[in-house]
Amino acid sequence: MIKTAIINGLEVRYEFKRSHRRSVVAKIRHDGVIEVRAPLLYRESDMINFLNQHRRWIFNHYDKLQNTDNQQKKYVTGEELYYLGEKYTLQVVENNKNSVSIEGNLLIVNVKSPELTEDQIIKWYKNRAKVVFGELFPPIIEKFRKYNVVPSKISIRDMRSRWGSCSRKGNISLNLQLIKLNVNCIRQVIVHEMCHLVYFNHQAGFYSLMDEMMPDWKVWKKELRFLDSTSFR
Repeated sequence: MIKTAIINGLEVRYEFKRSHRRSVVAKIRHDGVIEVRAPLLYRESDMINFLNQHRRWIFNHYDKLQNTDNQQKKYVTGEELYYLGEKYTLQVVENNKNSVSIEGNLLIVNVKSPELTEDQIIKWYKNRAKVVFGELFPPIIEKFRKYNVVPSKISIRDMRSRWGSCSRKGNISLNLQLIKLNVNCIRQVIVHEMCHLVYFNHQAGFYSLMDEMMPDWKVWKKELRFLDSTSFR
C-alpha cells in the first residue's frame, strides 16, 4: 500500500514492506515512490525516522528524477551512450541498411530513417547482452556445480528498479541496462543471483558464498550503487 509522509516539508509517497531480512534498504522508483524494505519487527515510525535521516538523499534524487524526465535521450548525433563501461559518442548515418558498429570512441548507427535510430540501438544492446551475458554465465555456473544448482531459466529484461532477480523456481533475470556497465559489475550481479539458488534470502551464508565465489564483489557492488542513482543501502 502506497502512503504519504512529510519529510522536512516535502510530501513523499512511500511503500513499506517487511520481510525476513537483517537490514533496512530503500530505493526511489522511477514513479517517485520510495520503496522501503525492513526486518519483520521494524516499526513504521522508525522507518519515517530513517527517511528523515536520509532526507538530503531523497531531495537530491528527486531532483535527478525530475531532470531525467526533462532530458530524455533523443538518439541524435553527438549524444553520449555507454557500452561495457565505456562512453561513446553517437553518430547517426542515413543509409540503405540498418547496422550498429563501434569505431574508436564513436557508436555509429546506420539507419534508413533517423526515426529508427532508437529502435536500432535498443536492438543492438539486446543482441550484445545475449552474447556478453552468455559468455559470462558458463564459468560462473561451473563454480557453483559443487552446490548442485543451475538456473532453470536465464532471461534479459529491461527492469526499472533492480539489476537482477532470482525466483524461487530458479529463474534468473538480468537487467538489459547492465550491458552499459563494466564487465565486473555484470559478473557481480550474476554471482549475486546465482548465490540465491543456494540461499534465497540474504542470510549470513549468502554473503559467505559471495565472498567465496567473487572475493572482490563488494568493490563492484559499491560501483553499482554509485551508478544506480535510484537506490541506497
